[in-house]
Amino acid sequence: MGIKMDSLLSTKGGSCELRFGVAQFDHYDPLAEIDKLAEWGFDYVEPAGVKIMQLSETSFREAVNAARACPIHVEAMCTLLPADLKIVGPGIDLSHVRDYVGKALARAEVLGVRTIMFGSPSSRNVPDGFSRGRAWDQLQEFLLWMGDEIVCHKYGFVIAVEPLRKAESNIINNVAEAYDLVIQINHPKIQIVVDFFHLAEESEEPTILVKAKDKIAHLHFANPWGGRSFPSQPMEHPGYAPFFANVRAIGYRGRLSLEANTTDFHADAPRALAALRQMALAYPKEPVGSPEVQ
Repeated sequence: MGIKMDSLLSTKGGSCELRFGVAQFDHYDPLAEIDKLAEWGFDYVEPAGVKIMQLSETSFREAVNAARACPIHVEAMCTLLPADLKIVGPGIDLSHVRDYVGKALARAEVLGVRTIMFGSPSSRNVPDGFSRGRAWDQLQEFLLWMGDEIVCHKYGFVIAVEPLRKAESNIINNVAEAYDLVIQINHPKIQIVVDFFHLAEESEEPTILVKAKDKIAHLHFANPWGGRSFPSQPMEHPGYAPFFANVRAIGYRGRLSLEANTTDFHADAPRALAALRQMALAYPKEPVGSPEVQ
């Protein structure tokens, strides 16, 4: 599917070509709401891999057909691994891991996914007393295997490693660490997702986007204030401006998914989309550091 012209946000002195979607989070299901999201002006949906894997073959085929019949489609996937499927630590069942992930990758391809997020904190967290060096090696081995699977089966997507705040994960907590991991792996199918919420929570400078720009495959977004909420206006958080300034500075052209909590999805999602469109146009294109947040 080609990029819709109304989702290309040309800016004076530069361009910021973004496609906006909604990732599965909280209690809402973007795949079930795909028609409504299309009506509101979103460009794609990002369901959770664990939810897709819970579907029977019949239900999965019905979901695929329903998504294909919509004006927008599934272009990304989050939450690849269930919490009880461990890929780091002692006694990893590689056969079980590879069987599950192999089926998940195959379903992602059928859906038309182009980027799969690898966050899955419960799966990757380092157990107490376990060697962090060995954990790092296990992450590399797992990601290399997935990259090779994608190449072997000629799938049309990449894996994007997601840095997560320390409250959720005890490894890969910022973009700099994810970048180092991806550079060490050196596989064309293994890249990075930058999540503004986690970046802000870890007080990481948004100029890290400039360093990591060649490896950034996807963006996530939520307002860190108000309990990881949907954004509602461009000036509500001081970190918005430097983040989007750096998104523009690197000439990012790709997808940005809202991934947030809400008590009223039907009100918050379209309002957040309007705010995102304003932010993508409003800020300068030069790299900008974080403001002092009181």
